[in-house]
Amino acid sequence: MMKIKSGLTEIDGELFYLEPMTPNAHTVERVKSIVYSGKSKYQLIEVIESYDFGLALHLDHSTQICEKDEHIYHESFVHPVMISHPCPRKILIIGGGDGGALREVLKHPTVEKAVLVEIDEEVIRVVKKYMPFVPQGAFEDPRAQIVIEDGLKYVKEVNEEFDVIFMDVTDDIGPAVPLYTVDFYKITKDILSEEGILVTQALGLQQHPGALRKITSDFKKLFKIVDFYAVYIPSFANQWAFAFGSDKHNAMSMTLEEVSERFSERNLRTKFYTPKVHIALQYLRETLKDYLEH
Repeated sequence: MMKIKSGLTEIDGELFYLEPMTPNAHTVERVKSIVYSGKSKYQLIEVIESYDFGLALHLDHSTQICEKDEHIYHESFVHPVMISHPCPRKILIIGGGDGGALREVLKHPTVEKAVLVEIDEEVIRVVKKYMPFVPQGAFEDPRAQIVIEDGLKYVKEVNEEFDVIFMDVTDDIGPAVPLYTVDFYKITKDILSEEGILVTQALGLQQHPGALRKITSDFKKLFKIVDFYAVYIPSFANQWAFAFGSDKHNAMSMTLEEVSERFSERNLRTKFYTPKVHIALQYLRETLKDYLEH
């Protein structure tokens, strides 16, 4: 069988970016320009300009965000869970070096402190230089604290509690592998407040079969409430899942009235997420239950 190369590939004199979606399928995207390419201590970092999705950040040949639709990913990741918490004051983001999740978290006026723990400082530097439209100044917000550290080490050593913890790490590759374990979720729960919520990006339903099932299964060993939702991300060519665990709050059981009230109270300004989208995510997940079984 012919082995297909991932990443930048020349085909008939033109440059394309190839990325595996499943063992039997790849995406092939025509490249307009290579904006940046370099290796950090941890991974290959690339910023590629495509014709259809604009600037895109790739880590070890895995698409992280694209200019045209990163707001769909970040707003869907952050707001359903933040809205479900009555007063999220202290937030921890593990990973998220592109600053998009931090940007959305800081839209909530209840937030007094948001700590972002990123293992690879070079990711932040590259994004600030080449893709500043993603963080939009979030790194400089006085409520933000940026910690360059391994997420596992930070969680083990930190001596404070958080209301919401986001795991915005890369796919289950490279430096993120130790974070997709029940042991890590357990020590993370130890620094959650009594009403706290842990939420993680739970990978592509088509690209990573079985990942959502494993994550929710691990969460159920620790939390009374475990649920998920998913949204289609065009540049990922996948329905992307988000899983959360809590002992108090369930974002997927809120009413439209409840979501609308908090959305209005917090004066949120979003491009994709709305109270009706929140409710739509609740209904859509009912069609995806098979991914919890196979």
